[in-house]
Amino acid sequence: MLIFLSVALLIYGSMHLYALGKVWMVFPHSFGLTLALALTGIVLTLSPLIVRFLERQSWHRATVATAWVSYTWMGYLFLFLCIGLLFDLGHALATLLNCNWPLSESLAFRTVGLLALATLGYGLVEARRIQVEEINITTPKLASGRVTIAQISDLHLGIMLGDDFLDRVIGKLREIKPDIVVATGDIVDGQGDDLEALARHFHSYTPPLGAYAVTGNHEYYAGLENSLSFLRNAGFTVLRGESAKAGGIVLVGVDDPTALSSGRQARLDTSKALASVTANDFIVLLKHQPVVDSDTRFDLQLSGHIHGGQIFPFVYLTRLTYGVHTGLTELADGRRLYVSRGAGTWGPPIRLFAAPEITLITITSANK
Repeated sequence: MLIFLSVALLIYGSMHLYALGKVWMVFPHSFGLTLALALTGIVLTLSPLIVRFLERQSWHRATVATAWVSYTWMGYLFLFLCIGLLFDLGHALATLLNCNWPLSESLAFRTVGLLALATLGYGLVEARRIQVEEINITTPKLASGRVTIAQISDLHLGIMLGDDFLDRVIGKLREIKPDIVVATGDIVDGQGDDLEALARHFHSYTPPLGAYAVTGNHEYYAGLENSLSFLRNAGFTVLRGESAKAGGIVLVGVDDPTALSSGRQARLDTSKALASVTANDFIVLLKHQPVVDSDTRFDLQLSGHIHGGQIFPFVYLTRLTYGVHTGLTELADGRRLYVSRGAGTWGPPIRLFAAPEITLITITSANK
């Protein structure tokens, strides 16, 4: 954890060095400006740690206000960096080709700043517009009729995302009226809040065939026992290396492997859960991270975790890391993987070209 924290602060500090260096270049140089920029960079770099400190002191209002300022700034800084580097590349190419670069240092700084601000505004709006993605699967393994499943993932309920956000999520569930609701991890965030009050929001919609959940990495960051208590109080049956039958299908859930690094026993093995499952059963595997195990039996795996990158161009990094894209993938052996973009945000409260989603899966019998 110390190594991770050191690397994260080094990267975040370097981002501030780039942005504040641009400020220093366009204003008259002075000792006062240098000192002000240095202190600003140190405070902003350490601001996520300040949020964590305030949260541990149970200073709710100060924590919420500081978190929104800190993480919104984080989003703006990332966008400023990306756009600024594009402008720097254009300037370098113009110099290399002996072309005239039309923007002065000051004009380029203002242009990049305004573009980043406009993009931030768009990202704040996009993060609030939850979409319903629909997929349809036909299978002979369902004896008759059909069953609908709503997948929610990566809500990150806590300091920044609370009552209003959760009401929008549950409002969507009431609109689509699924038979089953499944939660594929990171429903709570590492920075907890009044989870008991948030759990009661889920009681406004009770799916007729039940609600099921698995743990994500943030359930461990928030404290496993608190997270499990929240999920169960919200009406979810938590599947930890276990299975449940509902609507003619079999739901199987496993823990997130973060349990291993947190020193807890991880229930990752599905052999016991699948012991009574036959070849004629349609198996839906609930697994937070979109990693497919070749030796695990399932027909459809539902995952989340990667947020669709959340902020462009992170989508390319998630694809490189996990080798999957969001949405439905037909695997070579006939199995299917669906990776949700999730409904919430982590860190910056924005999304850019990765709209939040709730997924409605309709499984229909192929039998006449």
